[in-house]
Amino acid sequence: MRRVPLVLLVAFIGVALCVAAAPEKGRPGGRPSPKQIFKRLDADGDGSLTEAEYVGRSRFGAETARKIFHASDSDGDGKVTEAEYIDNRIVTDKAKEVFFWIDADDDQVMTRQEVAARIDRVFKEMDADADGRVTIPEFMSSRWRWQVRIDWKKRDQVAPGEKRQEAKPE
Repeated sequence: MRRVPLVLLVAFIGVALCVAAAPEKGRPGGRPSPKQIFKRLDADGDGSLTEAEYVGRSRFGAETARKIFHASDSDGDGKVTEAEYIDNRIVTDKAKEVFFWIDADDDQVMTRQEVAARIDRVFKEMDADADGRVTIPEFMSSRWRWQVRIDWKKRDQVAPGEKRQEAKPE
């Protein structure tokens, strides 16, 4: 089995996680936005969440809710502001998109083979001259894919003005 270099995996996940879309006003399918969820969690309406508020009103179990609360409290002051909550949601939602994009068979489990396949695809997309190496200009010219791709499940997106390439059997 071919091993995936750790540096490629880290770079791939790092690029994907650095992509942050603006918080949505509403969510598809009638799901509440992060702002709406924050307001529901903020029991006393003071604009910040205490750990007790978050754990007591979260849909997750207490242990998971505590972990989420502490991950959201970016300044470590024991409270989560709306801005901190939304920032954490943006990163978390993007990480989930990346996870499901890698999980090609949709079984909610990421395998080494799935990660390797995605890394190979990302590398091929970046290697514009197909010489087996990615230069800084090639990397930078491919970065649109990681900044504007909103639905990672649409695996065949192309840049504006580019032609879609047909998949070639390997």
